[in-house]
Amino acid sequence: MKPKTALEIKIVELSKNLPQVTQQQNELAFAKCFDNYAVQSRKNLFCLECGHNWKVADTKKLKKITCEKCSKRLLVTDKYNNGLKETDYYQIITTADKFQIVRMICITKTMRKNCQCFHFAHEVMQIFIDESGKTRTMSKNVMGLSQYFDQWIISSELSLKINDNNSRFYLRPSFVQPNKKVLPVVKRNGFNGKFYGIAPQILFKAILSDSIAETLLKTKQHNMLYYHIRNTSLKPTGIYWNAIKICIRNSYNISDAKFWIDYIDLLQHFMKDIRSPKYVCPLDLKKAHDKLMAKKVKEIWKNTVEENKKQIGKNQRHYFKAKKQFFGLVFTEKNISINVIETIKEFLEEGCIHNHCVFTNEYYKKQNSLILSAKVNGVHAETIQISLENLEILQSRGRGNKATRYNKEIIKLVSKNLPQIRARMKTAC
Repeated sequence: MKPKTALEIKIVELSKNLPQVTQQQNELAFAKCFDNYAVQSRKNLFCLECGHNWKVADTKKLKKITCEKCSKRLLVTDKYNNGLKETDYYQIITTADKFQIVRMICITKTMRKNCQCFHFAHEVMQIFIDESGKTRTMSKNVMGLSQYFDQWIISSELSLKINDNNSRFYLRPSFVQPNKKVLPVVKRNGFNGKFYGIAPQILFKAILSDSIAETLLKTKQHNMLYYHIRNTSLKPTGIYWNAIKICIRNSYNISDAKFWIDYIDLLQHFMKDIRSPKYVCPLDLKKAHDKLMAKKVKEIWKNTVEENKKQIGKNQRHYFKAKKQFFGLVFTEKNISINVIETIKEFLEEGCIHNHCVFTNEYYKKQNSLILSAKVNGVHAETIQISLENLEILQSRGRGNKATRYNKEIIKLVSKNLPQIRARMKTAC
């Protein structure tokens, strides 16, 4: 778009007067962002840096090697397919007038056998951030119908864009040039030269426009800062922010923000005093969280049982009549114990523990199936379904419908004891 306001005209003028990106800056970024590769073909190794190739006696377990010609340390890759191309970004942090400027440079490395690698760099964005955190962006054009949001049109010029809040604004560089120029107000708001996994433009905007982000940075709550910027769930009057202030006053560092937020939700659910450091600042966050989580699971399970009590009683009578001949069957070997599920309540328990549908999909009503529960060292491991038509193991699933590391042993133990099930079927007849 054409600049119309005095501010837009000023930004375009400042952009034109920024110094050119130097070859030295590009070369440093190439070295920091890209690995050096070699590709093997039979007993030959090809250096994708200088194009040299040479024979190696054994390449089976080769992961790294030094090129005989250019002496660079190379990673041996098998991803080569008529060439190898990598794209990345690096940034230059600078200032002009009263703007904090983040310059984004897109770099590409192209590699082919028997050729020296080719590097290319071009500046694709300039983000201007004023002292209040407002941003305006100069950027190159992108291909509108591309499946990639950063498919840059290389021949286009940097121009002022209407919408600054797009996916490209959130691009995170792999490298930031060390010689950073920063506005005094950015330093005042807590910036000490580190970004803590946050893209520079996002961090600058946050600490200049959001007092919560500024406070989190100054108090070294870096994990919570990262979480807040990504989720913006902390409100000045909300329970989380009030709890965080208690942590700050008690010098308690929140090392896992998402886990801690979940813990605060659990405290609130059980009506604990979330103004007390005793609860808000646990010595062992995982232990405190897991204790409340287990309590809530029991509560949900109890409520579910109460809600379905009448239905469970009715289904229990039908289930007992259909499968009573199998009750009491137990298979054990070493630390594995497998038994037939005998009550609808046990179906509910299996479903809650493993988070699968053995209860919700009413497997106890399936006439031609027998459901068993496998435990390892007394702990629920998997739920097994057996077809009573052909005595075939249909499935054996653990938490989240996934097989555990004991899956093969469980299936082997059930298979070995299928004759016992067959015998019970004949008895019923």
